[in-house]
Amino acid sequence: MRRMQPRPAVTIVCPAYNEAEVIAGAIERLRASLDSLAVDAEVLIINDGSTDGTVTAARRAIGADPRFRILTHKGNFGRGRALRTGFREANGAIIVTTEADLSWGHDVIARMLEAFERDPRLDAVFASPHLEGGGYRNVPWHRIVLSRLGNRLLRALYPSKISMTTGMTRAYRASAIQGHTFSKDGKELHLEIAHRLMTLGYRLGEVPAVLSWPDPSTGRKARVRRTNWKTIQRLIASHLAYGFLQGISRIVGPVIVLLTLAILVFGVWAVWNLLTGGPSIFLAELSGILLILWTTLVVGYFQLIHVFQVEGDLWRVQHSLARLAEEHQPEPRCYYEEESLLQ
Repeated sequence: MRRMQPRPAVTIVCPAYNEAEVIAGAIERLRASLDSLAVDAEVLIINDGSTDGTVTAARRAIGADPRFRILTHKGNFGRGRALRTGFREANGAIIVTTEADLSWGHDVIARMLEAFERDPRLDAVFASPHLEGGGYRNVPWHRIVLSRLGNRLLRALYPSKISMTTGMTRAYRASAIQGHTFSKDGKELHLEIAHRLMTLGYRLGEVPAVLSWPDPSTGRKARVRRTNWKTIQRLIASHLAYGFLQGISRIVGPVIVLLTLAILVFGVWAVWNLLTGGPSIFLAELSGILLILWTTLVVGYFQLIHVFQVEGDLWRVQHSLARLAEEHQPEPRCYYEEESLLQ
């Protein structure tokens, strides 16, 4: 059961895994950010099965501040699961997900909240280093290139103009995000959420942000961990596979149009050669092969569209039923527990 206390306007969800050395400083930056907000807020530190002293250090840094809570996973499940836990436990009308060290900017939370105020129709606001005014600081060039290329490709696959679909720093209206049953435990969750919100027609906005990594002279350990090439390769493969699967309808449509034009050109050419005594058999065979391929793609395309429509309808029903069930009988915690902050 969630605590019976006045509902804060904002819940900030921050995953943490083996952050004992830096969690105290991160909590102080979060506290300063909370103090600067014009609304009440709570922070959920999601300890994803840390094996070091993350919880002890976090508890010491939090002290008696009632705005902080620590939820501990019984194992290391991944960032995606940590965020899903945060969605379940959040009390705020707006849910922000970001790094505990505010590496996307100390004022990024306030600026995302301001975006909601400017446009009350928005359901989610994403932070993006790819917008004017955004950028990177102390981030290796190869990570910047991968991020820019990957997000441009994903942007081509999706109808939205969002320039950063893979980042974690976002703000959601609780009514838009809670109640969905997401499945990804890793960083692929960011793309899963973006795809679902786009498919269901939610309004998305963006604010520019500067992503800063620790300076090489003071944060070498963090930089080495973030530049694990095996992890990068796995993420590239999973993100592209998921992106192509979900955006394939935007690829098939143009291919069908090109095939239609090709069939018309070669078909008319074959008929013209037949009437004028020129060779036409090969052109006719080519037109026939293209027609078979065209028919297969058209049938598959409409089946795919139907599947996506059914999928969207199921998500809407699931969302409504889940929120109704949560109001009457919240699900029991089975893989995590809340840490006591009593000293």
